[in-house]
Parts: sequence; structure tokens; C-alpha cells
Amino acid sequence: MKTAAVILLIVGFLWGLLVVWMFLTIAGIADSPRSIAAVVFYWCGMLVGPFTLVTGAIFLLRGVLLRPGAILVAIGCVIFTGYALYNSVVGMQREPLQAPPPYLLYTVLLLIMLLSDAAAYKIYTSLTKERGPLRPPDDHGVTVGALRHQ
Repeated sequence: MKTAAVILLIVGFLWGLLVVWMFLTIAGIADSPRSIAAVVFYWCGMLVGPFTLVTGAIFLLRGVLLRPGAILVAIGCVIFTGYALYNSVVGMQREPLQAPPPYLLYTVLLLIMLLSDAAAYKIYTSLTKERGPLRPPDDHGVTVGALRHQ
């Protein structure tokens, strides 16, 4: 589980660096924005995925808050999968007289996406083996079977 969390931590950091790099390049080219708030909300929204992936991986590596860490990793991987698939599909569509797209870049992006999804699945399966499947609470809010182990 630690190897998978380290992989997800690296992917989250690289994804966050990519978002910051895109911001810096666009900010250097573009004129001043009409609304600073819209720009801040957009770029903070772009950082939600890397933030959840990195935060969940750190929780898992430290050994605290394992379930919330796994949930954050799953949310981050879902966001990363959507980001990678959308950019790959849009980027591979070629217009007439346009230079060919960088197929190698999109292939590497999709492989990293599959690797991170596999790591998130490994984390999920190791947590469910370790603690057992999630049980729904009964009418009083106490997990069924929790009192038997005390």
C-alpha cells in the first residue's frame, strides 16, 4: 500500500506542477483579466484534483485517517482520469493542415492515468482486506458488529 501511495503522491505533485506551469505561461501571454475572482476560482478549481490526490496519499503514508485518505485518493484519481481522457480525446483530433499531435505525450499521459487508477484500486483492496467491508449503521447510528469486538 505504501508503494501505491508514493506513486500517487508523485503523480499528484507532477499534476500540480503542470497546472502551475500552465498558469504561469498563460499569465505571461494574456492581457490582464476582466475579473480577478473568475481567474482565481478557475485556477483553484484546476488545483482541486492534485490537492485531493496529494492530501490522500499523505494521509495514507502517515498511517492516520486511512479511510478518508483512501476516499481522497479515489476522488483525485477520478478527477485525474477525467482530465486525462478529456485532454487526450480533444488533443488527438486533428484539423486539416495542422501539425500532427504529440501522440507520445498522450500515450504517456494515459499510461500514467492507468497506473494511478491501479494504485488507487490496490489501496482500496488492501484497506478492505485489512478492516473488512464497510457495514451500514443500524437504527441507532452504531455500526453492526462494532459492539461485539469491544
